Amino acid sequence: MVRPALKHWKISSRAFLASRALCAIMLVTFGVLGGLQALAGGFEFVQTTGRAVIMHQDAEQEARIMALEDALYMAALQGGAEINGFSIITTDTAIDDHFVVRPASRILDYRIVNEVVEEEHYAVTVEAAVGDLPDAQCQARSHSNVTIYAPTIRVAATAPAWTRQFADMAMHDVVMLLDDQPSLNVQAATSTRLDPAALARSNDAFDYTALTSGRVRVSKGDFAILPHINLFGEVSRGFGVSNYQMTMQLTLRLLGGEDYEKLLEHQLTKIIDIEQNSLIRSLDVISRPKRHAILSDMREPLSDYISDFATKLLCRPLKATLNFADGKLTTPLGTHHGVGVNSLAVASGIDTPWQILRVSAAGPMTSTLTPLNSQREAAGLAGQVIEFMELN
Repeated sequence: MVRPALKHWKISSRAFLASRALCAIMLVTFGVLGGLQALAGGFEFVQTTGRAVIMHQDAEQEARIMALEDALYMAALQGGAEINGFSIITTDTAIDDHFVVRPASRILDYRIVNEVVEEEHYAVTVEAAVGDLPDAQCQARSHSNVTIYAPTIRVAATAPAWTRQFADMAMHDVVMLLDDQPSLNVQAATSTRLDPAALARSNDAFDYTALTSGRVRVSKGDFAILPHINLFGEVSRGFGVSNYQMTMQLTLRLLGGEDYEKLLEHQLTKIIDIEQNSLIRSLDVISRPKRHAILSDMREPLSDYISDFATKLLCRPLKATLNFADGKLTTPLGTHHGVGVNSLAVASGIDTPWQILRVSAAGPMTSTLTPLNSQREAAGLAGQVIEFMELN
């Protein structure tokens, strides 16, 4: 961030210095009270104007730089300020107070809105993003698109044959519960096995399967879900009594669209007592749970499990690579993924900590972005990975 050059203030007129000092005091007052509160929620856009005196005819460029520094300093102060002070006693026993005002926030990115020469002053107006980026731990998307592929089901020899229906019912519940999530758009492809290698080899324009029955693909920005269900039983013995328990392990694997990279693995383990064998056979038969009760116990934790999985899915950041063509920066993400006009995205910066971009046009599967700082060369951003974010 550009730091204020105090020596530049000394060359200004006394009246100009007084006005800048008054402005700084007002910004400190309101910045400390309100700016830090704004920063608690992330960052904000502010617009400020900096001015500098043009000392002579050949010093216009120097005045421009000074005015830009002044504008950025005032913008940073609007995000809050840190004040340090001390007093000294001069030779005539007068007390002289000194205060050092430093911005408590940082400028993430900025653009110059206007530049103008006003008599003997050079004025620069900037729009700056001041504060900190939102917490990346959870982006809280408005919606996500998921495709559920065929499950992998394993029933061990230690599990009773009739427990196979548990896997089918659990899979049915998973699809229904995911579809009930208001933030998920679900496509059920439970009869299709996901084979990323086959999809990578296939050209849908010439592939027989793709042309006749179609291939289920997941596009960039969307997700694939692979369910895995494992059923097995085990016996524990002690003091003349043996207990037979059945375990159901349900795992949902989340894969990213297009390249099918594994992003998340969410597991549920449920153990149910099936039967007990002791020396009193009649008591064992009476106490044995009914199959419908066992099934109900198996399905009971699924609702909370799916809700937790959906929350983690929605926290996944929405990322894309910038492409440059025909003078425009584009990404393969659009309204289908929740990106709209004026949505913001961020990339690593060069002369600032971050580069902020705004969506200027959005279609279903593509969007066009414009850097906040229009003076940056758009072609130089090609290949940058951006992350979309919400503006509070």
